This record gives sequence, C-alpha cells and structure tokens, in this order.
Amino acid sequence: MKGKRTMLSAVLAVAALGFVATLKSLGDSPTAVSQNRKEDTLMASFNNRFAIGAAIPGAELNEAERRLLFRNFGTVTPENCMKPASLHPAEDRFDFAKADALVEMAHANGLTVNGHTLVWHQQCPDWFFTDDGRPAGRELVLRRMRAHIAAVAGHFAGKMKSWDVVNEAIDDGNDYLRKSKWLTSIGDDFIAEAFIAAQKADPKAELYYNDYNIELQPKRDKTLRLIHDLKQRGAPIHGIGIQGHWQIDHIPFKEIEDAIIAFHSEGMQVMITELDIDVVTRKTAGSEVGNREQDSASPFANGLSDDLQQRLADQYAQLFALFLKHQDKITRITFWGLHDGRSWLNSWPSKRTNHPLLWNRALQPKPALSAVLTLTQLKTEPNAQPPAGGDGKPAPKP
Repeated sequence: MKGKRTMLSAVLAVAALGFVATLKSLGDSPTAVSQNRKEDTLMASFNNRFAIGAAIPGAELNEAERRLLFRNFGTVTPENCMKPASLHPAEDRFDFAKADALVEMAHANGLTVNGHTLVWHQQCPDWFFTDDGRPAGRELVLRRMRAHIAAVAGHFAGKMKSWDVVNEAIDDGNDYLRKSKWLTSIGDDFIAEAFIAAQKADPKAELYYNDYNIELQPKRDKTLRLIHDLKQRGAPIHGIGIQGHWQIDHIPFKEIEDAIIAFHSEGMQVMITELDIDVVTRKTAGSEVGNREQDSASPFANGLSDDLQQRLADQYAQLFALFLKHQDKITRITFWGLHDGRSWLNSWPSKRTNHPLLWNRALQPKPALSAVLTLTQLKTEPNAQPPAGGDGKPAPKP
C-alpha cells in the first residue's frame, strides 16, 4: 500500500505538470515507468543532464548518511567550514582541519567539491576591517582579502571543481551593491578583485557569483549588470548560482526560467546552488541570514499531512521539469542539506521543525523524491513551461 501511494504521488506530480498527454501518447503507464527504472538514485537518474549535489557540514556524517550521500550525489558544497570565520579566525591563524577532512572524504568516494565561500559579508571576522582599533583603509582591507583568497584557494588548488568566490553582494533594496564592510572599505571593485585573486590562486577552478532572489527583479537586472562590470574589469567569471531557497506555494517559476535564460545568454553557466522548499510560513521571501524571526511552535513537529506532502512533491516536480527543459544551460543542482534533519531551516529564521528536502529525518525517501525521479523516465524530455504552484509568486515581504 505504501509503495502504491508513493507512486500515486509521483503520478499526480506529473499530472500537475501537464504531462499526462505525453505519457498516454508514449504508451507509458505509471507502473511501466517505475519498472523501467534502472537505478532509482538522483545521481544515476540525472546523469548526462546536470550534476546533483548536496550541502554537508563536514565529514562527520554517520554511516547511513554517508551511504545516502555517496549513492545519490556527485558533488558536495561545505555549509560553513570553508567560510572565513571557520578557516581564518585570526590574521595569523588558519584552521583547515575540518575542510580538509571534507575534501578528502569527497574525493575518496568520487565526489567533486564546490568551495563555499571566499568573500561574504556574514561569518567574516572583524579583523579584516580594523587597524589598531580603527576602521582599516582600502589598501589594508584589499591586501587582506587578496591574502585570504590566495591562502585558501591556494591551499585547495587542484582539488576544487569550483568556488563561490563572492556571496550575496547585491543589495536587496534600491542600491546596486549591498553596503557591506567589503564595499565601504574597498569600493565597488572588491568583487572584481576577488575573482582576479581566485583565478591566480587556482587557475583551473570555475569561479561563480552566488546569491538569493536573483531570479526576481530588480536583483536579476543587477546581477546582469554585475556580469557586465566584471567582464569590463577583466575579472574571470564562469557562472551564476541561483540559491533557490523557495517557499511552498510561492515559487516564482516564470521568473526562475527568465533568469536562467538571461544569465546563460551572457555566457554564464547556471547553477541552482542551495535548493530547498520551506513548508513553514515565514515573513520574508529572501534568505538573508540576518533576518531572524521570533521562535514559535512548530506546526509540523509530528510530520507533514498527506496533502502537504503531495503539494511538496508537485512543486519539486514542477521545478525539475523546468530544470530539465533548460538542461543545456544548467550545470548543477545542489540541495542545501542531505535530509530534513540536516536542514538549516530547522533553525532559521526561527527554531521550528521543517521538512524541505527529498529525504526525511529517518533518511527515508519522501513522495517528492519519487515525483522528481519519475520525470527522468519519460521517453521525451519535458518541453512545456510548468504551471506555477499556488499563485506562482514570491511570498510578500513585511
């Protein structure tokens, strides 16, 4: 009975995408689709389409988590252990132990690594920006940033497929760039300087800009402006990471598609770098880590209802139908967490139990996984724009 309900969930997801006619015309029944699967894993199912990745805290995964990771994912992104506060807590001190262990575990099991992140306004020690108790000037901060990138990217040179060089530097409001300490200390060329330094330290790594809500306006146009600015300054940039922290029933499908097309038209690889679907209502559509909310009771502490599981499955299926449609532009899809128990959404923007990923806390697959895998079994790739779930618009800001 449980197996039939899981398959029914997948079939309903396909129906929501408007693929019923395709299935009928091809003579594929849901049962046939299931029986034709050679390997029900994400990595195998999306092979030759785009890479599938997961964010992990480090190598300290238990054996069951490791099996899940190595079976289903081909690439990993470190959640926190490569950020400046973790790697470079003092100007004269580095701590590579945790990051080294992650890279060694990944390589030993055939996974590539995307470094995250060299320059960010969060989780960055104050010493970068001070000089004997006073704000440091441009040249000192620029020298420190270059030295940090040279040391970190240089330490991992040849071991990283790619780096998120700069993270979340575009302003959420009316300004072009976020008024971070990097901007106010160095100036608006700090992003170009970071990319140039990263290429010098690791010439073979692909270099990306990563941010949230850049599928939406006005941040999409600001991202296009940033691409142009970097090119004009001679800074190497290979790709754009759309984070993909979306909310159930408020996923902006059309805007996501428009952004994928726009960024790719500028010669960029496009990645979905931090994918999850928040099932708990929150006030803001963004994922600025500084925007916290008061802790409250968890509405889904005991799990999701069948209806909510189905909505989650439908909307993951709609997303992956869109990704498959643009597989010529997308190079990687990374989930921000291995399973529900490892999701940052259990503690941000407030403490509550969340269920945003494809595996639950017991490491069991959810209906959303079946819905996503079913898409890859169609004899014809999806080529129609999927309808929006819910109202198809981002959640309103307060």
